[in-house]
Amino acid sequence: FGGLDGRTALSDTWEWDGTSWIQRTPPSAPPGRAFHAMAWDAARQRIVLFGGLDGRTALSDTWEWDGTTWAQPTPLAAPSARESHAMGWDAGRQRVVLFGGARSRTNLSDTWEWDGSAWTQRAMTTPPTRTGHVLSWDATRQRVVLFGGYDANIRQLSDTWEWDGTSWTQALPASEPPARNSHSLSWDGARQRVVLFGGYASTLFSDLWEWDGSAWLARAPVLAPSPRFNQALAWDATRQLVLLVGGRDGQTVLSDTWSWDGAN
Repeated sequence: FGGLDGRTALSDTWEWDGTSWIQRTPPSAPPGRAFHAMAWDAARQRIVLFGGLDGRTALSDTWEWDGTTWAQPTPLAAPSARESHAMGWDAGRQRVVLFGGARSRTNLSDTWEWDGSAWTQRAMTTPPTRTGHVLSWDATRQRVVLFGGYDANIRQLSDTWEWDGTSWTQALPASEPPARNSHSLSWDGARQRVVLFGGYASTLFSDLWEWDGSAWLARAPVLAPSPRFNQALAWDATRQLVLLVGGRDGQTVLSDTWSWDGAN
């Protein structure tokens, strides 16, 4: 859903069936936006979308996609309007987790959970404020994994954190990907790894890393997508592949689709 085409915020909905992209024309849809976050809610069989940037305005609306249409829940409480935040599914606790982001150039460090009807803010020690980070569910270790982003001083981060439903804990692996923001992260269910690709710091990245719960492992496939940032990455459980779509290569908006099978 959505994103930027140059400077235009889009509101189109597309689905990938493993072979081709199909544009859907639902009777209702969120307004056009970019820098929003989406996550799969397996318990309620919905894609959940929150916030983003509509032109110059940060948004605080919640939407759900059921495969036919978009519906807008109206919870009594919700996270504040924001962009460049991150969301991930917590299967162990049947919640969508949201962390951080930015509003009016102020970085945030709040943690929220969506249970299908209400947003609840969780109050605890959190990772430092940041934006441009990513979250992914680690099904083997029953944790939501966070990596990188940048802080209020535009300092790129390379820290790894895990959310267990009660508290955030910083992991301290012996080696880790270089600091970056606007990268992508996805669970790989076939290989029981969290996969990281690309992003931006002082340069564009095209590197591939996997997190096994204790160490980041650099992978070096013969063929890989070009360096990029703001791409989308998602686990395709039916075809047992991690799917990558689009992003930006410098000033160029990309529309290519790639899949990762653990080797190629």
